[in-house]
Amino acid sequence: MDNTAIVLRQHHELWSKGHVGLVDELYAQDFIGHHPGEPDWTGPESVKLSVTTIREAFPDFAETVEDVVAAGDRVVTRFTSSGTHLGELGGVAPTGRRMAMSEMAIFRLARGRIVEQWGQLDRLGMFQQLGVVPATWPPMELLYEITFDVDVQDLGTTPSGQRRIVVVKGGSFAGPRLRGRVLPGGGDWLLVRTDSSRRLDVRGTLETDDGALIYGSYLGVIRGTPDDPSTYYFRTAPLFETAAPRYAWLNHVLAVGYGWRREGQIGYSVYAIR
Repeated sequence: MDNTAIVLRQHHELWSKGHVGLVDELYAQDFIGHHPGEPDWTGPESVKLSVTTIREAFPDFAETVEDVVAAGDRVVTRFTSSGTHLGELGGVAPTGRRMAMSEMAIFRLARGRIVEQWGQLDRLGMFQQLGVVPATWPPMELLYEITFDVDVQDLGTTPSGQRRIVVVKGGSFAGPRLRGRVLPGGGDWLLVRTDSSRRLDVRGTLETDDGALIYGSYLGVIRGTPDDPSTYYFRTAPLFETAAPRYAWLNHVLAVGYGWRREGQIGYSVYAIR
């Protein structure tokens, strides 16, 4: 089976039909997958988990391939993922809405198996279709998708309210103009208020893949719980500082972040307001 046939089989039989048993046949044991704003997928088990998770959220999930380009050990596909949101997705309760999301992926193959993948997907468009974020925006530009690995220290109730320190252990970020890692040592000095909403006070340092340091700080608000998307609200307003000439434009940017959280991790889609 040639490389193109292997890649199309994972689109049509694995992702569209949910035949998870094919993973060990199609993916190498040392497989790694890269997707902006989330940890790398490592090994076939990570693919099985991702397929299972997405198909639990979208039982009729399917990928329709529109274009294929193959050269050497690489295959590139442009495709549309679609499905009806009937299960929980990243803490978002089922909305019953249907979505169609544009994606592109680059696959590297060796010895008849997929060994590496780079994926790019329109998460914003998906969440707009699901009603999680507004369909009408001021002009915005995606800065990056970011994931923080965190621990939480609960200080208890102080005169200001219930104080929690969310300690940043690391993480990664990626976007069209910058990507890299989150340095350990930042944090969120979170305050739970009397109405159960939470006020965020976050500071941290990003290191780009070309060695630049970027200081980020922001306030934010969380209200409601992820299992009720009609009331759940997790928004931030980041500002940046850097001495790196290549990224000096960030010093003049006000951004907005749409957040999510799960056990041990917090993430955002961050957009610059133009």
